[in-house]
Amino acid sequence: MGVVKKIKKYFHKKEKLKQLKTENIPNLNFFDSDKRTIVFVSGALPTHDKDSGSNRLLEIILAFKNQNYNCILSVENVFENDKYVQFYKNLGIIVYVESNKFKNLTTFLGSIKTIDYIWFYGPNTLKTHLENLSKRFPNAKSIFDMVDIHFLRYKRAIELNPSKISLKKRYNKYFKIETQLAKKADIVVAISEKEKGFMHKYLPESNIIIISNVHYPKVDKHSVPTFEERKDILFIGSAHTPNIDAVHYLYNKIMPLVWKKLPEINVNIIGNVKECIDSINHPNFHFLGFVENVESYFFNSRLMVAPLTYGAGVKGKIGQAFEFYLPVVTTSIGAEGMFLIDKINADITDDTNEFAERIINTYSNKSHWNLLSNNSEKSLYPFSKEKLNETIIDL
Repeated sequence: MGVVKKIKKYFHKKEKLKQLKTENIPNLNFFDSDKRTIVFVSGALPTHDKDSGSNRLLEIILAFKNQNYNCILSVENVFENDKYVQFYKNLGIIVYVESNKFKNLTTFLGSIKTIDYIWFYGPNTLKTHLENLSKRFPNAKSIFDMVDIHFLRYKRAIELNPSKISLKKRYNKYFKIETQLAKKADIVVAISEKEKGFMHKYLPESNIIIISNVHYPKVDKHSVPTFEERKDILFIGSAHTPNIDAVHYLYNKIMPLVWKKLPEINVNIIGNVKECIDSINHPNFHFLGFVENVESYFFNSRLMVAPLTYGAGVKGKIGQAFEFYLPVVTTSIGAEGMFLIDKINADITDDTNEFAERIINTYSNKSHWNLLSNNSEKSLYPFSKEKLNETIIDL
């Protein structure tokens, strides 16, 4: 972090504390010294309703809580009036907020008698906090949650855009963190069998465990609207570079082919991707921004599309579609790590013309649409809460 940025954060914190006069850590009175304790350290407060990574972390925190752990969520520069602080407080999670009582996060954690595990969410958090917290709490086991393999994502981006220097810099940064610094963690969490296998080249196999996204049906299958009751296609994504690329690919390459045969189809884009896109303008292409309750879009859309050309990890948008029995058309990158079979669990292709044809076919073919919809629940089986609980118990 640059000096100017540090100074700005310091004065921002000072001004906020002056306004709020915070003295207490939310739910600290819930701390039970007879329970095991896990501290989740993140670079930002998880926004479970905005991105799949945050929703996965929420499920992990709740799973530890259900196993009778004290769960402490620790993020610097977060204040008690943040709406997500209130959300986690209502779940009984202890949330570190900036206060007049503790100088910083490390000082606060030092007031906790025993810490059994420290969960580092993502490579930037590992780089920022591992050395300091490991020295302060030598008896606590460190867990590095990769979320996805960042250097692999940038490697794939470089293959598509080899002249972009910023991609190479990010690749080098994350390669060093995820293959060297990660060796200092007691446990490394990969998000899929495929990513665990990939990381075997760099880390001891015995140190790597798998905790994937957590998905389960969110509605009664019999209440799902029928093929005839639906229209249009859906894409969900945060302002994450693979999502931005996918939206451009969808608009520039795929939809012109689809609109030739099905000109009435609308594309609804949910998420803050519009903040990074100003070159798309079409009456059938709608940027909806953040949508607090997405259920109606899963009920009313006929297809979810995920034309990702690069990336890494398990894609939450696809699992979320399955939770609502919504068929998916995606690429091999989108389907990666999800045990999907083409034309059985989802339509999977990397060819632009065929991607457009798959949209047209599944959008128009009731029989195939029903096959994919009916197989949604089977597609979720590897991502169950039960599997997550078993992994936590094995720790």
